[in-house]
Amino acid sequence: MDQVQQYIIPWSIGIICSLIVLFLCIKKPFYGRRLLALLFLLGTLANVYLAWIYPRDYLVFGRFTWLDSYRHFIYMILFRQAMWMGGILVALHAYLAYTFWQKGPLPRVASFLAIFLLLLLVPLGFGSAFPASLLLLIGVVYLSRDSMNLTEA
Repeated sequence: MDQVQQYIIPWSIGIICSLIVLFLCIKKPFYGRRLLALLFLLGTLANVYLAWIYPRDYLVFGRFTWLDSYRHFIYMILFRQAMWMGGILVALHAYLAYTFWQKGPLPRVASFLAIFLLLLLVPLGFGSAFPASLLLLIGVVYLSRDSMNLTEA
């Protein structure tokens, strides 16, 4: 319980931010995309720190996951292979930040990758500010549907 109390403020801020992003994705898609781009940029920076500066911090996420398979992956694989696995996450986040920042229709590949990444975050539970990842996922789905409607019109 002490661990939960330690992270309650960042968890709350994450949920509030994701609600704001979801609202903007629905009401003002341009600004929703920009905020998502900034969040993916923050993800890029966070994974640079986690993978290349202090990979031990990846272990924190293992405490909060709901799935034993995720816990095993974090403790036994991700932590030990942080340099290259974190590099993949850095590249993925950077690509998503770039594509979400661009004007015009959202590429389907970017939509798919963002949805996939956000789905992978869900089992981290409290460690991914659950349900923030689901709220962001809904926003990305809405933006991708909206983007498809723009290209069809």
